[in-house]
Amino acid sequence: MFILGIDLRNDYSQVCYYNMSKGEPESVSFKLAASDLRVPTVVLREYENVSGWMAGEVAVSCSALGEGVLFDRLLDAAKEGKTVTKENISASPAKLIMVYLTFLIQSASRAFGSDEKPDKICICIEDFCSEILDVIDEAVGLMDIPKESVIYSSHVEAFVYYSLCQKKELWKNDNVVFDYGKDGLIYSRMATAPYCGSIIVMSERIDLRKQVRYTTDSEELEDTLLKKARELFDKKLISTVYLTGEGFDGGFSCDRFINFVCNKRRAFAGQNLYVKGACYQAYEMSVGDRLKDFIICCNERIPAGIEMKICDRGVDKILRMVRPGTNWYKAGCSYDFIVDDCNEIEIFLSPVGRREKRQIKIPLTDFPVRDDKASRITVKLDFSDDSHCHLTVEDKGFGEFVKSSNKIIKEDILLWAE
Repeated sequence: MFILGIDLRNDYSQVCYYNMSKGEPESVSFKLAASDLRVPTVVLREYENVSGWMAGEVAVSCSALGEGVLFDRLLDAAKEGKTVTKENISASPAKLIMVYLTFLIQSASRAFGSDEKPDKICICIEDFCSEILDVIDEAVGLMDIPKESVIYSSHVEAFVYYSLCQKKELWKNDNVVFDYGKDGLIYSRMATAPYCGSIIVMSERIDLRKQVRYTTDSEELEDTLLKKARELFDKKLISTVYLTGEGFDGGFSCDRFINFVCNKRRAFAGQNLYVKGACYQAYEMSVGDRLKDFIICCNERIPAGIEMKICDRGVDKILRMVRPGTNWYKAGCSYDFIVDDCNEIEIFLSPVGRREKRQIKIPLTDFPVRDDKASRITVKLDFSDDSHCHLTVEDKGFGEFVKSSNKIIKEDILLWAE
């Protein structure tokens, strides 16, 4: 199988494929130095050729030679959602990202040694928001890849998958990552705990970019990092520490900070943590079974199961609409029901880690009163993030016999509510 992980960023991106024989991801190098895994997130359109698109280092070189117009910061363009115009050449953000993703996938195909289409791709981004995800999803739609073959992940989620796919001794207690880039420091922590015969996985992300800014002054940096690490590690049992980001590259030499994080802990440094985590996620969500007993409720995952009381052939049942731990971006669902002696619907929230369920009743009194089994309704769930569910109930009438009233009931549900 051809399985890919992609870490898509504004400046540099990475891609790796799952090496089945080794049982782990294999990073794709874009230069002769095998350690150089990052490639510029840029695309170029040739001046004289409307179909002449290229990406990465080649695009940078051609731009320097004056052969075309260079488009960069593609995720910023996606978030803004407007057509990008440079030197009278225009392109939609989806088009730009499509060109770049095609380049990454083709590069991975060459490294993999096959021209087959990917069976599963996980694309992870730092700013996991619907504005950017919608554009990436549109870009995927422009490519000859089924949308169901692509999943989306955040950096935190990719970190969680990477950690859980390591030896148990490394994640039996908390795992943390210090991500120190040009914008400053971001800290993430993952914790596991037994839960109803399974293992529940939780995470937190703390944005410290305003408190710990990027600096080349090693003495100032060490004092700041050491103080912050002591605060964050206080009263926590941590097995493993990961260091990533450009700030930890090359000449990083904060010995006191390194000695502290390595004290009775394992520590690893590298720049491909997230891309490998995304690749592990793509593998585990398609054919893997290492995490079958885990309930992953980290950032971007829905923290509660959502169920609905129904009657099936005279027997009361509970329909599970959304499983806990589902990534919110693709968790939307829709169900059709025939109304039979019913003036309300009952929704139940089952938060992970709690025994009690929260009941929500949605009255149907705004809908026309009809005979039993002469009305059909559609119940739809959509999500704007991991804690906000938007429920709509639409009156559909009953085919050609009873026209729809076109009335819709809307309810916003806060999944984290006490």
